[in-house]
Amino acid sequence: MLSILIPAYCYGEGVFRILTQLKSLSYDNCELIIFDDSPDDQVEEIIANWSMAKDIQFIYKHNQPAYGAAANWNALLEAAKGEYCLLLHHDEFPLVDHFVKDIVIALRNDPKVDVLVLDCVLVDSRGGRNRRHLPTWLRAFVIRHFPEYLFRRNVIGPTSVIVIRRTLYPHFDARLKWLIDVDAYVRLFKTTRHFRFCPEIQIGSILDHANSVTATLGSSIPLIAREERAYLRDIHNNTSIWLGPASGESILYSVLYAFENLLWIIMRLFTRVSVLFHAPVSRKKIKKIMELSS
Repeated sequence: MLSILIPAYCYGEGVFRILTQLKSLSYDNCELIIFDDSPDDQVEEIIANWSMAKDIQFIYKHNQPAYGAAANWNALLEAAKGEYCLLLHHDEFPLVDHFVKDIVIALRNDPKVDVLVLDCVLVDSRGGRNRRHLPTWLRAFVIRHFPEYLFRRNVIGPTSVIVIRRTLYPHFDARLKWLIDVDAYVRLFKTTRHFRFCPEIQIGSILDHANSVTATLGSSIPLIAREERAYLRDIHNNTSIWLGPASGESILYSVLYAFENLLWIIMRLFTRVSVLFHAPVSRKKIKKIMELSS
């Protein structure tokens, strides 16, 4: 029923953390596929020394030469045999004790569902501090009424928080770097309305990982985003303000742009302050996970 797909690259600790979290879980009706783009053997050695549950269908492949991020993600999707796919990046990991079982139960309880949207928890790996990426109501509102807003703000989170029916999972556009995931999301939610939110199933996403897309692109993100939005305008035939400022737009667009920025600042401030009163996951649990995988 479920294919868990892990694109690995130079972060053996992250792969080890995922395997550690999955080890005690039920693998009924599940396969695990890891395609490794690393130039060294770090991940391969971890896999070789890992004692996998006997009943899991497991595939590991060290890509030589490396495929590149988008090609590796697409190759994993093509290799998957499950009815649903979860693309789990190496800097994300399950936070619930019965992760696979909970997903399978949710899928079996709603056979018509095309997409499960899990809860995204942003994690500081050093201090154990964590906060919810965004409220479920906001994510649901955008997906249900205005999926193209994702080009402006990725309210969903990483691909690790969505479980998608394999036949509907869009392939990733290799011409994109920064907006590669939201482009796939927009195409997906334009074609299906059969989605369900599962806030009780949590995925942790590490904020301070040096090899994350954000850290790798660094200060070049604004330029890359501007170029990719220009490309996406043509692909999606959309001149909406949510794809970013463009020449020739009316003053109304500029006002809406500024107003949206203000609302987003307020929302972000609220989510950060809320951590002082309630964290989605206890620091003790985060630290335990980090210690087990270090």
